[in-house]
Order: sequence, then structure tokens, then C-alpha cells
Amino acid sequence: MLMLLSTCLMLSSSSCDRERDESLDDKLTLEKIDYNGNELRIDGYYYMKDPKRPQISVLILYQNGIILYGSAFDIDNTIEMEEQYKDGSIHAAKYKYNWGVFQINDNQIKYERWVPSNGPFSAFTYEGIILNDTTFVINKYFRAKDADKKAPSEVLREYHFKQFFHKPDSTNRFIL
Repeated sequence: MLMLLSTCLMLSSSSCDRERDESLDDKLTLEKIDYNGNELRIDGYYYMKDPKRPQISVLILYQNGIILYGSAFDIDNTIEMEEQYKDGSIHAAKYKYNWGVFQINDNQIKYERWVPSNGPFSAFTYEGIILNDTTFVINKYFRAKDADKKAPSEVLREYHFKQFFHKPDSTNRFIL
């Protein structure tokens, strides 16, 4: 009886909640380089209002060239979101698909991050135009490894800056 119980326990634990094999995820193609320019402010976060829902999506740019996609938050919960950033409990920072890298050249911004899926995560590149030091527009995106095979998809996402001194740390285990 003990042997049967042990076997059942072993089989059930091996089939539940398996770790993802991150080695199958796309590699990021953009190089992580420090941002020392003044085209965009980095002493806060950028947000985009979702035209279909009462939510904002948040992007945080760091001087070390890393970007954190802070997921979507209800517009009414912006204060709660900022409190999570202040105390370091931001949920998004735990997940690989919220991290990426960015580069700025003149008035162009480009960033790349993983996008979650049921299988391996795909790396997507987002490109846009900087309008001023507090606003940029993403106008196209594409899967990084298909960049030379397919035309990019057009999208219009306008991000606006909000000064905020309590950004979460950019240290993560996904981008070194």
C-alpha cells in the first residue's frame, strides 16, 4: 500500500506545474547599451491609455538600456500601482515576458521584449518616433526573428511620461 501511495504521489508531482524551458524562447536581437541621451526622460514611467478599456499600459526605461513592461492597470488604480513600485512588490517584475531592452537613435525608439504564449516566448521588436522628451509613438512591431521575412504590423500606441522617483530596480535574471 505504501508503495502504491508513493508511486501515485511521485506521478502527480511530476505532472503538475512543470518549469518552462526558457532555452526554447526566442533570443533578444537588440544589444543592451546604456542610454545617456536626452531624447526621452527616464526619471519616471511612460503610460498609454487603452482606447478600448479603462486601463493604462506602463513602460519603464532604465539608464542601463533595460525596459520593464509594467502590464496593464485600471486607470482608477494608478495610485495602487505606484505604491507597488515604491515598495518593490510590482508583480510584473517577476516574469520574463515583462523585460526587454531598448535603444534610441536621434528621434527613433526601438525596444524588444518577450511576448508570452502557450509555447516558447517570442521576441517582438517595437519601433516608433519620439515626439518630444515626454512623448513617443510606437507605429510598428514585428517578431524579431522574422524581421526580414514579413512586413511589420502597423499599430499606433502613444506613450506619455509621468515623473516618478520610485521606479523598481532593473535587476532581473533574464537580461544581464
